[in-house]
Amino acid sequence: MGWLTNYRWLKSLESQRLPDVDYGKRAATKAERKVAKALRQLPEVLDVHHALRLTQIEGGRSRREVDLIALLEDRIVLIEIKLFKGAISMDDHGILHQDGTSRGWSFAKLDDATKRLTDTMGLTGIDLQKTEVHSVLLFQGKGVVDESVTVGKRLTRALVAKNVEDLKSFLQRPLEKESVMDSERLNAVKSFFSYCGTWDQITLNNGVKREGDLKIGSQVDAWRPLYRSLRWSNQRGWFGTLFRGPLFMAKSKGWDGKKSQFEVDPFSEIALLAPNGKLETHRLDHIESVEFGYSTLPNWSSIVLLEPKAVPAPDVKKPPKKQAEGPPYAKNDIIENATVSGIHEEHGIFFTLDAKNSGLYLKRKMQMHEWTMRGALYTVGNSMDVKVIGIRKKGKKGWNIEVKPVE
Repeated sequence: MGWLTNYRWLKSLESQRLPDVDYGKRAATKAERKVAKALRQLPEVLDVHHALRLTQIEGGRSRREVDLIALLEDRIVLIEIKLFKGAISMDDHGILHQDGTSRGWSFAKLDDATKRLTDTMGLTGIDLQKTEVHSVLLFQGKGVVDESVTVGKRLTRALVAKNVEDLKSFLQRPLEKESVMDSERLNAVKSFFSYCGTWDQITLNNGVKREGDLKIGSQVDAWRPLYRSLRWSNQRGWFGTLFRGPLFMAKSKGWDGKKSQFEVDPFSEIALLAPNGKLETHRLDHIESVEFGYSTLPNWSSIVLLEPKAVPAPDVKKPPKKQAEGPPYAKNDIIENATVSGIHEEHGIFFTLDAKNSGLYLKRKMQMHEWTMRGALYTVGNSMDVKVIGIRKKGKKGWNIEVKPVE
Protein backbone atom coordinates (compact mmCIF):
# COMPACT_ATOMS: atom_id res chain seq x y z
CA MET A 1 0.00 0.00 0.00
CA GLY A 2 1.11 3.58 -0.61
CA TRP A 3 1.55 6.10 2.17
CA LEU A 4 -1.73 7.85 1.28
CA THR A 5 -3.66 4.60 1.62
CA ASN A 6 -1.87 3.93 4.89
CA TYR A 7 -2.79 7.40 6.15
CA ARG A 8 -6.45 6.88 5.32
CA TRP A 9 -6.42 3.58 7.17
CA LEU A 10 -4.85 5.21 10.24
CA LYS A 11 -7.53 7.91 10.21
CA SER A 12 -10.27 5.28 9.78
CA LEU A 13 -9.29 3.75 13.12
CA GLU A 14 -10.52 6.91 14.82
CA SER A 15 -14.01 6.65 13.33
CA GLN A 16 -14.78 2.93 13.36
CA ARG A 17 -18.51 2.26 13.41
CA LEU A 18 -18.94 -0.52 15.93
CA PRO A 19 -22.05 -1.95 17.64
CA ASP A 20 -23.06 -0.47 20.97
CA VAL A 21 -22.83 -2.37 24.24
CA ASP A 22 -25.87 -4.58 24.92
CA TYR A 23 -26.26 -3.75 28.61
CA GLY A 24 -29.19 -6.14 29.00
CA LYS A 25 -27.14 -9.07 27.68
CA ARG A 26 -24.18 -8.04 29.83
CA ALA A 27 -26.36 -7.97 32.97
CA ALA A 28 -27.93 -11.34 32.10
CA THR A 29 -24.52 -12.98 31.61
CA LYS A 30 -23.32 -11.54 34.91
CA ALA A 31 -26.39 -12.94 36.68
CA GLU A 32 -25.86 -16.38 35.10
CA ARG A 33 -22.25 -16.52 36.26
CA LYS A 34 -23.23 -15.39 39.74
CA VAL A 35 -25.78 -18.20 40.04
CA ALA A 36 -23.26 -20.72 38.68
CA LYS A 37 -20.76 -19.66 41.35
CA ALA A 38 -23.37 -20.07 44.09
CA LEU A 39 -24.34 -23.56 42.89
CA ARG A 40 -20.73 -24.76 42.68
CA GLN A 41 -20.46 -24.18 46.43
CA LEU A 42 -23.14 -26.79 47.15
CA PRO A 43 -21.64 -30.17 48.13
CA GLU A 44 -24.35 -31.97 46.12
CA VAL A 45 -23.35 -30.23 42.85
CA LEU A 46 -20.50 -31.89 40.99
CA ASP A 47 -20.23 -29.38 38.16
CA VAL A 48 -22.05 -26.44 36.56
CA HIS A 49 -21.83 -25.68 32.82
CA HIS A 50 -22.59 -22.20 31.49
CA ALA A 51 -24.16 -21.66 28.02
CA LEU A 52 -23.55 -25.25 27.00
CA ARG A 53 -24.05 -26.15 23.34
CA LEU A 54 -26.50 -28.97 22.52
CA THR A 55 -26.10 -29.49 18.79
CA GLN A 56 -28.34 -31.42 16.45
CA ILE A 57 -27.91 -35.16 16.72
CA GLU A 58 -27.15 -35.59 13.02
CA GLY A 59 -24.56 -32.78 13.12
CA GLY A 60 -24.71 -29.20 11.90
CA ARG A 61 -24.74 -25.91 13.70
CA SER A 62 -28.33 -25.80 14.93
CA ARG A 63 -28.17 -25.74 18.69
CA ARG A 64 -30.21 -25.47 21.84
CA GLU A 65 -28.50 -23.33 24.42
CA VAL A 66 -29.22 -23.72 28.12
CA ASP A 67 -28.11 -20.98 30.51
CA LEU A 68 -26.83 -23.42 33.14
CA ILE A 69 -26.66 -27.21 33.43
CA ALA A 70 -25.96 -28.56 36.92
CA LEU A 71 -24.68 -32.11 37.29
CA LEU A 72 -25.45 -34.08 40.46
CA GLU A 73 -24.96 -37.76 41.22
CA ASP A 74 -28.67 -38.47 40.88
CA ARG A 75 -29.90 -35.89 38.36
CA ILE A 76 -29.09 -33.38 35.64
CA VAL A 77 -30.73 -29.97 36.02
CA LEU A 78 -31.33 -27.57 33.11
CA ILE A 79 -31.69 -23.99 34.34
CA GLU A 80 -33.09 -20.99 32.43
CA ILE A 81 -32.44 -17.63 34.12
CA LYS A 82 -34.63 -14.57 33.50
CA LEU A 83 -33.53 -11.14 34.66
CA PHE A 84 -36.92 -9.43 34.43
CA LYS A 85 -38.41 -6.29 35.90
CA GLY A 86 -42.09 -5.43 36.29
CA ALA A 87 -45.05 -7.82 36.37
CA ILE A 88 -44.28 -11.35 35.20
CA SER A 89 -47.09 -13.68 34.12
CA MET A 90 -47.78 -16.70 31.94
CA ASP A 91 -50.63 -17.09 29.44
CA ASP A 92 -52.82 -20.16 28.87
CA HIS A 93 -50.28 -21.57 26.39
CA GLY A 94 -47.45 -21.39 28.93
CA ILE A 95 -45.74 -18.40 27.26
CA LEU A 96 -43.96 -16.00 29.61
CA HIS A 97 -45.03 -12.31 29.63
CA GLN A 98 -43.38 -9.22 31.10
CA ASP A 99 -45.68 -6.27 31.77
CA GLY A 100 -48.21 -7.85 29.41
CA THR A 101 -45.73 -8.31 26.53
CA SER A 102 -44.85 -11.81 25.35
CA ARG A 103 -41.21 -12.78 25.83
CA GLY A 104 -41.60 -15.86 23.64
CA TRP A 105 -40.31 -18.31 26.24
CA SER A 106 -42.00 -21.40 27.65
CA PHE A 107 -40.97 -24.62 29.37
CA ALA A 108 -41.27 -26.24 25.93
CA LYS A 109 -37.78 -24.91 25.19
CA LEU A 110 -36.36 -26.81 28.16
CA ASP A 111 -38.44 -29.85 27.15
CA ASP A 112 -36.77 -29.76 23.74
CA ALA A 113 -33.34 -29.37 25.35
CA THR A 114 -34.08 -32.36 27.61
CA LYS A 115 -35.11 -34.49 24.63
CA ARG A 116 -32.07 -33.42 22.64
CA LEU A 117 -29.83 -34.15 25.63
CA THR A 118 -31.17 -37.62 26.41
CA ASP A 119 -31.47 -38.69 22.75
CA THR A 120 -27.91 -37.60 21.98
CA MET A 121 -26.56 -39.27 25.12
CA GLY A 122 -28.33 -42.43 24.03
CA LEU A 123 -26.43 -42.40 20.72
CA THR A 124 -23.14 -42.37 22.66
CA GLY A 125 -24.21 -45.36 24.76
CA ILE A 126 -25.34 -43.44 27.85
CA ASP A 127 -28.64 -44.74 29.24
CA LEU A 128 -29.60 -42.53 32.19
CA GLN A 129 -31.97 -45.24 33.46
CA LYS A 130 -33.60 -43.84 36.64
CA THR A 131 -31.41 -40.73 36.74
CA GLU A 132 -33.74 -37.77 36.20
CA VAL A 133 -33.43 -34.64 34.08
CA HIS A 134 -35.03 -31.61 35.75
CA SER A 135 -36.05 -28.21 34.38
CA VAL A 136 -35.86 -24.95 36.34
CA LEU A 137 -37.02 -21.44 35.49
CA LEU A 138 -35.14 -19.10 37.83
CA PHE A 139 -36.00 -15.43 38.21
CA GLN A 140 -33.39 -12.87 39.19
CA GLY A 141 -33.90 -9.15 39.53
CA LYS A 142 -36.83 -7.15 40.85
CA GLY A 143 -39.70 -8.60 38.84
CA VAL A 144 -42.94 -9.63 40.56
CA VAL A 145 -43.94 -13.18 39.60
CA ASP A 146 -47.66 -13.88 39.85
CA GLU A 147 -49.40 -17.23 40.42
CA SER A 148 -49.99 -17.84 36.70
CA VAL A 149 -46.30 -18.74 36.26
CA THR A 150 -46.21 -22.52 36.80
CA VAL A 151 -44.50 -25.65 35.51
CA GLY A 152 -47.74 -26.90 33.98
CA LYS A 153 -48.04 -30.72 34.00
CA ARG A 154 -44.34 -31.33 34.68
CA LEU A 155 -44.88 -31.67 38.45
CA THR A 156 -41.90 -33.14 40.36
CA ARG A 157 -39.25 -32.71 37.67
CA ALA A 158 -39.63 -28.97 37.17
CA LEU A 159 -39.56 -25.81 39.27
CA VAL A 160 -40.30 -22.11 39.09
CA ALA A 161 -37.71 -20.59 41.45
CA LYS A 162 -38.20 -16.97 42.53
CA ASN A 163 -34.70 -16.76 44.00
CA VAL A 164 -31.48 -18.76 44.32
CA GLU A 165 -32.49 -20.14 47.71
CA ASP A 166 -35.52 -21.82 46.13
CA LEU A 167 -33.20 -23.39 43.58
CA LYS A 168 -30.74 -24.58 46.23
CA SER A 169 -33.53 -26.25 48.20
CA PHE A 170 -34.72 -27.98 45.03
CA LEU A 171 -31.23 -29.33 44.31
CA GLN A 172 -30.72 -30.49 47.89
CA ARG A 173 -33.96 -32.47 47.92
CA PRO A 174 -32.92 -36.16 47.96
CA LEU A 175 -34.12 -38.53 45.25
CA GLU A 176 -34.45 -42.32 45.35
CA LYS A 177 -31.23 -44.32 45.65
CA GLU A 178 -31.94 -45.86 42.24
CA SER A 179 -31.41 -42.43 40.69
CA VAL A 180 -27.74 -42.26 41.70
CA MET A 181 -25.33 -42.91 38.81
CA ASP A 182 -22.49 -45.37 39.25
CA SER A 183 -18.97 -44.05 38.64
CA GLU A 184 -18.79 -45.42 35.09
CA ARG A 185 -22.00 -43.73 33.97
CA LEU A 186 -21.14 -40.52 35.80
CA ASN A 187 -17.75 -40.30 34.08
CA ALA A 188 -19.41 -40.90 30.72
CA VAL A 189 -21.85 -38.02 31.38
CA LYS A 190 -18.94 -35.73 32.30
CA SER A 191 -17.20 -36.68 29.06
CA PHE A 192 -20.38 -35.97 27.11
CA PHE A 193 -20.54 -32.41 28.42
CA SER A 194 -16.88 -31.85 27.59
CA TYR A 195 -17.71 -32.49 23.91
CA CYS A 196 -20.54 -29.95 23.75
CA GLY A 197 -18.66 -26.64 23.85
CA THR A 198 -20.29 -23.23 23.94
CA TRP A 199 -20.64 -20.03 21.85
CA ASP A 200 -17.82 -18.53 19.85
CA GLN A 201 -17.13 -14.93 20.92
CA ILE A 202 -15.46 -11.88 19.40
CA THR A 203 -14.46 -8.74 21.30
CA LEU A 204 -14.52 -5.54 19.24
CA ASN A 205 -12.14 -2.62 19.67
CA ASN A 206 -14.64 -0.72 21.84
CA GLY A 207 -14.91 -3.65 24.28
CA VAL A 208 -18.26 -4.91 22.98
CA LYS A 209 -18.52 -8.71 23.04
CA ARG A 210 -20.57 -10.54 20.40
CA GLU A 211 -21.51 -14.22 20.66
CA GLY A 212 -22.53 -16.70 18.01
CA ASP A 213 -21.05 -19.17 15.54
CA LEU A 214 -18.06 -18.05 13.50
CA LYS A 215 -19.00 -19.01 9.98
CA ILE A 216 -17.19 -21.53 7.84
CA GLY A 217 -14.34 -20.09 5.78
CA SER A 218 -10.79 -21.09 4.97
CA GLN A 219 -9.40 -18.79 7.67
CA VAL A 220 -11.78 -19.84 10.44
CA ASP A 221 -11.55 -23.51 9.45
CA ALA A 222 -7.79 -23.36 9.79
CA TRP A 223 -7.90 -21.58 13.17
CA ARG A 224 -10.68 -23.45 14.97
CA PRO A 225 -9.03 -26.87 15.51
CA LEU A 226 -5.74 -25.25 16.54
CA TYR A 227 -6.54 -22.23 18.69
CA ARG A 228 -8.80 -21.62 21.65
CA SER A 229 -8.24 -17.86 21.48
CA LEU A 230 -6.59 -15.24 19.26
CA ARG A 231 -5.67 -11.65 20.04
CA TRP A 232 -4.05 -9.32 17.53
CA SER A 233 -2.71 -5.78 17.25
CA ASN A 234 -0.65 -3.56 14.95
CA GLN A 235 3.05 -3.93 15.84
CA ARG A 236 4.12 -0.74 14.05
CA GLY A 237 3.79 2.80 15.36
CA TRP A 238 2.03 5.64 13.59
CA PHE A 239 4.97 6.68 11.38
CA GLY A 240 6.04 3.10 10.69
CA THR A 241 2.50 2.27 9.56
CA LEU A 242 2.29 5.44 7.45
CA PHE A 243 5.31 4.51 5.34
CA ARG A 244 5.33 0.70 5.55
CA GLY A 245 1.75 -0.24 6.26
CA PRO A 246 0.32 -2.06 9.31
CA LEU A 247 1.89 -5.23 10.70
CA PHE A 248 -0.86 -7.21 12.41
CA MET A 249 0.40 -10.04 14.60
CA ALA A 250 -1.92 -12.55 16.23
CA LYS A 251 -1.03 -13.96 19.63
CA SER A 252 -2.70 -17.34 19.97
CA LYS A 253 -3.40 -19.86 22.70
CA GLY A 254 -4.04 -23.42 21.58
CA TRP A 255 -6.46 -25.95 23.01
CA ASP A 256 -3.42 -27.62 24.55
CA GLY A 257 -2.38 -24.36 26.27
CA LYS A 258 0.59 -23.71 23.98
CA LYS A 259 1.14 -20.12 22.78
CA SER A 260 2.30 -18.92 19.37
CA GLN A 261 2.39 -15.81 17.18
CA PHE A 262 1.82 -15.24 13.45
CA GLU A 263 0.92 -12.46 11.01
CA VAL A 264 -2.67 -11.84 9.86
CA ASP A 265 -4.26 -9.62 7.23
CA PRO A 266 -6.03 -6.72 9.03
CA PHE A 267 -8.33 -6.18 6.02
CA SER A 268 -9.65 -9.75 5.92
CA GLU A 269 -13.13 -10.41 7.29
CA ILE A 270 -14.79 -13.02 9.49
CA ALA A 271 -18.52 -13.58 9.77
CA LEU A 272 -20.46 -14.32 12.96
CA LEU A 273 -23.90 -15.90 12.96
CA ALA A 274 -25.59 -14.33 16.00
CA PRO A 275 -28.08 -16.25 18.20
CA ASN A 276 -30.97 -14.35 16.59
CA GLY A 277 -29.95 -15.67 13.16
CA LYS A 278 -28.46 -12.38 11.97
CA LEU A 279 -25.15 -12.61 10.11
CA GLU A 280 -22.53 -10.02 11.11
CA THR A 281 -19.32 -9.38 9.19
CA HIS A 282 -16.33 -7.70 10.84
CA ARG A 283 -12.86 -6.82 9.60
CA LEU A 284 -9.95 -7.98 11.72
CA ASP A 285 -8.79 -4.40 12.32
CA HIS A 286 -12.16 -3.82 14.06
CA ILE A 287 -11.67 -6.82 16.35
CA GLU A 288 -9.53 -7.09 19.45
CA SER A 289 -9.81 -10.85 20.03
CA VAL A 290 -11.60 -14.09 19.12
CA GLU A 291 -12.48 -17.01 21.40
CA PHE A 292 -13.68 -20.31 19.96
CA GLY A 293 -16.35 -22.16 21.93
CA TYR A 294 -15.51 -25.56 20.44
CA SER A 295 -12.71 -27.08 18.38
CA THR A 296 -14.86 -29.42 16.26
CA LEU A 297 -18.55 -30.17 15.91
CA PRO A 298 -19.14 -33.56 17.56
CA ASN A 299 -20.33 -36.38 15.32
CA TRP A 300 -22.42 -38.03 18.00
CA SER A 301 -23.17 -41.14 15.95
CA SER A 302 -19.47 -42.05 15.94
CA ILE A 303 -18.74 -41.28 19.62
CA VAL A 304 -18.99 -44.11 22.16
CA LEU A 305 -18.80 -42.96 25.78
CA LEU A 306 -20.29 -45.96 27.51
CA GLU A 307 -19.97 -49.51 26.22
CA PRO A 308 -23.06 -51.70 26.61
CA LYS A 309 -22.87 -54.48 29.17
CA ALA A 310 -21.83 -57.81 27.73
CA VAL A 311 -24.68 -60.29 27.23
CA PRO A 312 -24.45 -64.02 26.39
CA ALA A 313 -24.31 -64.70 22.66
CA PRO A 314 -27.39 -66.44 21.23
CA ASP A 315 -27.02 -70.19 20.79
CA VAL A 316 -27.17 -70.30 17.00
CA LYS A 317 -24.76 -71.74 14.48
CA LYS A 318 -25.13 -68.96 11.92
CA PRO A 319 -26.06 -65.34 12.50
CA PRO A 320 -29.20 -64.19 10.74
CA LYS A 321 -28.61 -62.39 7.48
CA LYS A 322 -28.63 -58.63 7.96
CA GLN A 323 -31.58 -57.03 6.32
CA ALA A 324 -31.21 -53.80 4.38
CA GLU A 325 -32.30 -50.86 6.49
CA GLY A 326 -35.39 -49.23 5.12
CA PRO A 327 -36.79 -45.73 5.60
CA PRO A 328 -37.72 -44.77 9.18
CA TYR A 329 -41.19 -43.61 8.12
CA ALA A 330 -43.68 -44.15 5.35
CA LYS A 331 -45.65 -41.55 3.45
CA ASN A 332 -48.74 -40.39 5.39
CA ASP A 333 -47.28 -41.49 8.75
CA ILE A 334 -48.22 -39.17 11.64
CA ILE A 335 -45.41 -38.28 14.04
CA GLU A 336 -46.78 -37.02 17.32
CA ASN A 337 -45.07 -34.25 19.32
CA ALA A 338 -42.37 -33.44 16.75
CA THR A 339 -40.27 -30.53 18.03
CA VAL A 340 -39.64 -27.33 16.05
CA SER A 341 -35.83 -27.26 15.88
CA GLY A 342 -35.14 -24.33 13.56
CA ILE A 343 -36.39 -21.81 10.99
CA HIS A 344 -34.37 -21.54 7.78
CA GLU A 345 -35.01 -18.37 5.80
CA GLU A 346 -34.57 -20.14 2.45
CA HIS A 347 -35.87 -23.67 3.04
CA GLY A 348 -38.57 -23.58 5.72
CA ILE A 349 -39.29 -25.08 9.15
CA PHE A 350 -37.17 -27.93 10.56
CA PHE A 351 -38.63 -30.48 12.99
CA THR A 352 -36.87 -33.04 15.19
CA LEU A 353 -38.80 -36.27 14.59
CA ASP A 354 -36.76 -38.71 16.69
CA ALA A 355 -33.20 -39.34 17.89
CA LYS A 356 -31.83 -39.76 14.35
CA ASN A 357 -34.19 -38.00 11.96
CA SER A 358 -35.31 -34.47 11.12
CA GLY A 359 -38.13 -33.33 8.88
CA LEU A 360 -38.59 -30.18 6.77
CA TYR A 361 -41.80 -28.27 6.12
CA LEU A 362 -40.91 -26.55 2.84
CA LYS A 363 -41.27 -22.78 2.63
CA ARG A 364 -42.55 -22.97 -0.95
CA LYS A 365 -45.50 -25.11 0.21
CA MET A 366 -46.57 -22.67 2.93
CA GLN A 367 -49.23 -20.01 2.61
CA MET A 368 -47.90 -16.45 2.48
CA HIS A 369 -49.54 -15.47 5.78
CA GLU A 370 -48.22 -18.68 7.36
CA TRP A 371 -44.61 -17.81 6.45
CA THR A 372 -45.11 -14.21 7.57
CA MET A 373 -46.29 -15.45 11.00
CA ARG A 374 -43.67 -18.24 11.20
CA GLY A 375 -42.10 -16.91 14.42
CA ALA A 376 -45.41 -17.12 16.28
CA LEU A 377 -46.78 -20.28 14.63
CA TYR A 378 -43.54 -22.26 14.78
CA THR A 379 -41.71 -21.18 17.91
CA VAL A 380 -38.46 -23.13 18.25
CA GLY A 381 -38.85 -25.66 21.05
CA ASN A 382 -42.61 -26.10 20.70
CA SER A 383 -44.09 -29.49 19.80
CA MET A 384 -46.82 -30.42 17.33
CA ASP A 385 -48.01 -33.40 15.29
CA VAL A 386 -46.73 -33.60 11.70
CA LYS A 387 -47.51 -35.80 8.70
CA VAL A 388 -44.90 -37.33 6.38
CA ILE A 389 -45.67 -36.24 2.81
CA GLY A 390 -42.44 -37.33 1.15
CA ILE A 391 -39.27 -39.30 1.87
CA ARG A 392 -36.19 -40.08 -0.21
CA LYS A 393 -32.69 -41.47 0.35
CA LYS A 394 -29.87 -39.09 1.32
CA GLY A 395 -26.40 -40.59 0.94
CA LYS A 396 -25.73 -44.06 2.31
CA LYS A 397 -27.53 -43.81 5.66
CA GLY A 398 -29.64 -40.66 5.78
CA TRP A 399 -33.13 -39.69 4.61
CA ASN A 400 -34.67 -36.44 3.41
CA ILE A 401 -38.08 -36.34 5.07
CA GLU A 402 -40.68 -33.79 4.01
CA VAL A 403 -43.47 -33.09 6.50
CA LYS A 404 -46.34 -30.73 7.12
CA PRO A 405 -48.27 -29.92 10.32
CA VAL A 406 -51.42 -31.92 10.97
CA GLU A 407 -54.39 -29.59 10.71
